[in-house]
Amino acid sequence: MKKNIIKLTTFLVFGFLVVGCNEDFLETTPLSEVAEDDVWADKKLAEAAVLDLYQGTWAGTLTREETTDAFTDQAVFTHPGRGVDGYTEGKMNPAGNFMDMQWMSWPQLYPFIRSANIAIQNLTANEAEIDGTLVNRLLGEAYFMRAFYYSQLMRQFGGVVLLTDPLTLESEASNPRATFAETVNQILSDLDTAIDLLEEAPIDPARAHKITALALKSRVLTHVASDLYEPSKVANISTIASYAHPELIGWTSGSQQDRWEAAKVASKALLDATTGYKLDYTAPASQEEAIQNYEDIWLQGDQNQDFIWGRLVEEFGFGSRTYPGGDGWSQGPGMVALYHGPNGYHEWAGTTPTEALVSKYDFADGTKFDWDNPTHAAAPYDNREARFYSTFLYDGGSWKQRTDDVVKYDKFNEIQTGYYTLSDGTIINGVDTRQGPIEDWNGSRTGYYFRKFADPRQPASWPNNLQKVDAPYLRYTEVLLNYVEANINTGEEGEAITWLNKLRFRNGLPAVTASGGELLELYKRERDKELVNEDARLFDMKRWLEGPQSLNKPVQQILIQATQKPGTTVTDYRKDTALFDYNYRPTDIVFENRIWQDHVYFMPIKQEEIDKDPSIIQNPGY
Repeated sequence: MKKNIIKLTTFLVFGFLVVGCNEDFLETTPLSEVAEDDVWADKKLAEAAVLDLYQGTWAGTLTREETTDAFTDQAVFTHPGRGVDGYTEGKMNPAGNFMDMQWMSWPQLYPFIRSANIAIQNLTANEAEIDGTLVNRLLGEAYFMRAFYYSQLMRQFGGVVLLTDPLTLESEASNPRATFAETVNQILSDLDTAIDLLEEAPIDPARAHKITALALKSRVLTHVASDLYEPSKVANISTIASYAHPELIGWTSGSQQDRWEAAKVASKALLDATTGYKLDYTAPASQEEAIQNYEDIWLQGDQNQDFIWGRLVEEFGFGSRTYPGGDGWSQGPGMVALYHGPNGYHEWAGTTPTEALVSKYDFADGTKFDWDNPTHAAAPYDNREARFYSTFLYDGGSWKQRTDDVVKYDKFNEIQTGYYTLSDGTIINGVDTRQGPIEDWNGSRTGYYFRKFADPRQPASWPNNLQKVDAPYLRYTEVLLNYVEANINTGEEGEAITWLNKLRFRNGLPAVTASGGELLELYKRERDKELVNEDARLFDMKRWLEGPQSLNKPVQQILIQATQKPGTTVTDYRKDTALFDYNYRPTDIVFENRIWQDHVYFMPIKQEEIDKDPSIIQNPGY
């Protein structure tokens, strides 16, 4: 019988990084090709093959210039023409016309699902009699990764094509979509299997173990309990209500309350199984400590208790299959600061915050920020809540040392996104604006940049110093928030507030006093702020049916104009209220004709996939 030959060059590249590369392993097989039978006959090759399943995560939100927050009210992508408007203007259709993010892509994830099926099939047979402890771990990882990829697809498409055996040339060409319920049940079945198999697997922030599977189960059950999938809640959304196949995009039986109870139980299981980061405050942390707390979570990466699972850049980010290294232009997560940073640092302002997002951040005492309040509007960046300062770069905020060629424009290492008029009439365009002197085409359109995920310790000297900030996929705080949401929806407000206060105290905010609809709204905005640029808002916006609220409005910039006070002397500009009078004004900008279209609640299945298999039914509105 002729052996099937599969390309395993990239299996082995990543396998060496994690498994190790002793001489015997290197000499076992040529690196260019490996016979499929040989893979599952050698425990190190088998492990390398399973580890390759993780490549399909890319680096999640740290993969590229565009983040999924740019598809929502929270951010905007600076450079037009790359398909972001497919989401923000509702232009997406089965032919394409939208940005297909690799780590959520139908055509790009199914090959990894097939690889998971091959792994499950061969490891279950275990004809090589690999040690049972290792087999259980590898099988658990394969089941987990299959569940993860199906969950990524389910959150976008609803019911999907469920393949649990490897397709071959002889396989049936007709593989219709499963119902939404069948898809969810398959994911949960895989996760429960993974939880059992990974019971004894070591804790590893780069690889699946029991805690990882518990966290994903919390996410899945929280998502599917939400209003988007409940027929009574979408009855007034014509695109969904008129769809001829409701079983593909939501529940057709069962109780939403029962689903919230299941989400609550799953979330609490994770919260009880491990601990989070600094959630033991009995009163709000000081502002300084709270700022550091939030920065620690994303800057420390896998070294922080909050981090459950993600991509560890040093071990998996550089030189792996999805980030081939060597030229400095394909380093993925190592380039995040470059992707999103200010043009005045020779960076690209890829995805930048909108004023809609910035306005979600309260003052440190919990008071809501309001542009209509003259006191707030006069000093909008003073005394805001701690996460504001860990998340954003804003006019007058301190940042890194400028490069030598930019020091003449800014000697104080402060962000300049305003326009400053001197007493002699000279106008200084801030060095980080689109009218500034440094690569103005890369300036922010909104007057803000993201600080989150940009390493403040790394000099602005790309590509010589690629940063090494890990990409989180699952963290403890997300599950805490899931638990809060489930308790609110099951009427357990006291329990919800207890856990929400743990988060607020860590972030320096006062205890919750809200209830009812006000509590739910406060929770949602807490989640928006906590999970910025972590692939959360896009899915939350949809499952909460907030599409119109999010996108039926123009992008706003903050227009900052400062005028030098009479009788003062200015040699080199820096922000100084003793020398300048500042005026801040939110202003609509003509960029992206943002409008919500209801069909965007579900993604279109690409026509090429339907052409390959006409049994696949398209989603509503396409």
